Amino acid sequence: MKRIRRLKAAGIFIAAIGALMLSAAAVMQYLASRSGYTGNIVYGYEEFDAPRELVIITTSMPIIVGYGDTDKVTVEYSGSMPLIFSEDKGTLRITQNDSFTMTLFSNAEQGIAVTLPHRVYERISLSSSGGSVESRSLAADTLEFRTKGGDMRLYGIDERAAVRTESGNIYAEFSSFSSNMNINAGAGDVTLVLPEALSLYLEYYTESGSFTSDYFDEPYNSRYGDAVIIYNGAKHKLNVTTTSGDLTVTK
Repeated sequence: MKRIRRLKAAGIFIAAIGALMLSAAAVMQYLASRSGYTGNIVYGYEEFDAPRELVIITTSMPIIVGYGDTDKVTVEYSGSMPLIFSEDKGTLRITQNDSFTMTLFSNAEQGIAVTLPHRVYERISLSSSGGSVESRSLAADTLEFRTKGGDMRLYGIDERAAVRTESGNIYAEFSSFSSNMNINAGAGDVTLVLPEALSLYLEYYTESGSFTSDYFDEPYNSRYGDAVIIYNGAKHKLNVTTTSGDLTVTK
């Protein structure tokens, strides 16, 4: 009988704990719905004055940044985690809150879309570990694009951009080329769309990748995928380095 009583007491205790947890979850869901969370999706919209520098760092959320008809920086986002915003000495910093654990899901769409006022910024840095990075004709004294496994799509960039990935693919359309530049990709493939009116010295170094182009008639010093190409007088140098990624240069 004592054992039965103990089992009943344990059952009542467990049921009470379960009820408390359900109540707490309901309260959290209600509070979350008032703060930008719906179901399993975190969403938000923020506005900021235009900074001198913009820094965005995520672990998994894709990033899209471009210009728009606005006098404010607008940020729209959705995903499994909220964002952390900080403004300090002319720098707007946006990071993904990896400590957030209220919701768990894997199939909901996620991403950050940032619209900037038209101007040349001192620095724009976009970095994501697993998410993709997309840049739409951004202009800054310093442009930095980094991913680990995420792909990059870079439209209208110039030689001021520093581009690096470990395994993501890189697609880059250049608006101009009047200096030197480095692009570093590990296992990812690189596709470059270059202006026709350019003077370029292209160096491509790889361990096992290949080089193809409809721009250059013949690569020089070709060994495995390596290539050194001179085009229109070779005023400026573009260096592309991969481990196993291929390089394609097109018009």
